[in-house]
Amino acid sequence: MQKTPASIRNVGIVAHVDAGKTTLTERILYATKVIRYMGDVQDGTTVTDWMPQERERGISINAAAVNCRWRDWFINLVDTPGHIDFTAEVERTLCVMDGIVEVFCAVKGVQAQSETVWSSAERYKLPALAYVNKMDREGADADKVVKQIAERLRTTAVPVQFPVGSGDGYKGTVDLFTGRRDGDMKEVDEETLEVEVQLARDHLIECLAEVDDKVLVDYLANHEPDADTLRSAMRRAVVNRRIVPVLFGSSLHNQGVKDLLDAVGYYLPNPLERPRSAEVQNTTGLLVFRLVDHNEYGKLAYARLFGGKIAAGQVVVNARNHVRKRVEGVLKIQAAEVEESSSVVLGDIVALRGNWSRTAIGDFLVEPSLLSSVKEVAAFFGVPKPRFPHPVFSINMEAKERERDAEFAKAVKRLASEIPTLSVKPIAGTVGWHFSGMGELQLEVIRDRFKTDYGIETLVGEPSVEYRDTIRGDAKGDFLFEKRFPNGVEISARVEVQVQKLKNGEGLELDFAQLDGALQAELAGAVRQGVMNVVNAEGSGFPMTDMKVTVLSASSNAGDAGEPALVSAAVGAMSNALEKAGRCTLEPVMKLEINTPGDTLGSVIADLNARHGSVTQIDSLALGVLRIVALAPLAELFGYASSLRSMSAGRGDVVAELAMYKETTSQVHAGH
Repeated sequence: MQKTPASIRNVGIVAHVDAGKTTLTERILYATKVIRYMGDVQDGTTVTDWMPQERERGISINAAAVNCRWRDWFINLVDTPGHIDFTAEVERTLCVMDGIVEVFCAVKGVQAQSETVWSSAERYKLPALAYVNKMDREGADADKVVKQIAERLRTTAVPVQFPVGSGDGYKGTVDLFTGRRDGDMKEVDEETLEVEVQLARDHLIECLAEVDDKVLVDYLANHEPDADTLRSAMRRAVVNRRIVPVLFGSSLHNQGVKDLLDAVGYYLPNPLERPRSAEVQNTTGLLVFRLVDHNEYGKLAYARLFGGKIAAGQVVVNARNHVRKRVEGVLKIQAAEVEESSSVVLGDIVALRGNWSRTAIGDFLVEPSLLSSVKEVAAFFGVPKPRFPHPVFSINMEAKERERDAEFAKAVKRLASEIPTLSVKPIAGTVGWHFSGMGELQLEVIRDRFKTDYGIETLVGEPSVEYRDTIRGDAKGDFLFEKRFPNGVEISARVEVQVQKLKNGEGLELDFAQLDGALQAELAGAVRQGVMNVVNAEGSGFPMTDMKVTVLSASSNAGDAGEPALVSAAVGAMSNALEKAGRCTLEPVMKLEINTPGDTLGSVIADLNARHGSVTQIDSLALGVLRIVALAPLAELFGYASSLRSMSAGRGDVVAELAMYKETTSQVHAGH
């Protein structure tokens, strides 16, 4: 069968860490005959976990794209990390997907990162399937997980299979559309099973009748729709994000994987079903979601084709900076491997060979003629740009051997260009660099990559927290910069700005619209530079957040020589406005999800209280394990994972993610 846009499924596999995404991806590749032997996460033999750091730790760090064929569908599949430190990989994957499969552990249910990635998928308006994995584990509870999906993710979760048994007694599933059985059910009570399956099927039909008129007509006529009618209705409901079908299985034992592949083809949308006009579909546009240094091909840009065509030799222009680039080759991606591709159609995910300097993650590459008629390219293609969280954790690092300082600096800049949540800057007066990231694990992996990828041993300092500054209210500020030179020439520049407080977590908004036409491009750039110097805390304090800055006016009497004066005036106006608005320092507060045996509950809570934490929820899991949800300042959590393991005799684990920034009551000094 020839590949067409209608036959493509772009699917991201997302989940909390250790729910089984990578194992599921491996089983999918085996089922679709991409690989002959199934690898294992614990053995470090899976296709998508190819980095040494992934195989050593048994976790996914990079999002890995693979492609396979199942029946008449061509599936571009991306296995994403589950650990919060690598959430940028999830974010940049979702912006090029048409749907997701969210994997849940049948024992632990909806966990912290489950909610985070679901929220991101909601922002991109992605249809979803839910796959409840590990049904063969002791303590598995399908009904409980389905209820959690519906309640905690605020969606209509509808099983399309009936799971038979659980734990050691897990037999398999019954398809509620066709009645087909998958698994060994010789010892099942047939009469009981028949009643339970019919009740589940009735529930499925009722849910579909609520969102689909064709099923409703049959339902009101007391006529049971056939499988094709129900599947068509389910597809419409999923594409319109009215229902989330739930499937069950055990990826480790290859149970339920083929049914999930069927569901991907039947229910998730193809690229043409995402709402985009014919004009968009015929206009070349690719979104770059990853930049990779490949041993054989050099710098590669991983991109999704949202419109038009792409081929070797084609010229595209970066919509952000208008830099023209020639595509030297188009490659098919298979995890860490790539190969030349001759058949690329709308919706495909590819790697582009070429000179990708001055290209960043989130950039659109488009046909040159588009920029003359379209101002907002992302809006034209109907794609929200990826949103990356602020780094919250930092360390200082330098090369162990002084003669490798220059080489280390190049490696630092290269890694920073690949990882959106990694911020780096040189430490003044030293050969060291300040690294800011999402957590201890991410920066530990970065340090390890210097050794494995570049052969550079490093020295690191003590970890620290990345604080932010914000304002308590709104204010305006203006500043007149004047300077008289010995020859009698006087230079002056005046800038007026307004700062407005935004809600917690809304980040930073900058409005320079008043500069358009009021100043020459170079002078307007000087005003921007002055504003950004304050926003980025180049002088004092911490970088600003949750604030909107609007430049109200700017002028200078110095013509082309007015750039330094305008920079100074902008800095003065910003400082004046921030002082009036009330500048204050925020500290990151983390949401903790702790799993620990019940007999350690008292010790864990007492320790959290000592760290100025607060418990918000306690749930019972299987086998006497408790789940504790708590909030605590990041500054109090250094070494917490080790402390928890000690309190729980090695049986406890914790996942932390940024919950909010909160005004700190302690005195914090910026180390600039």
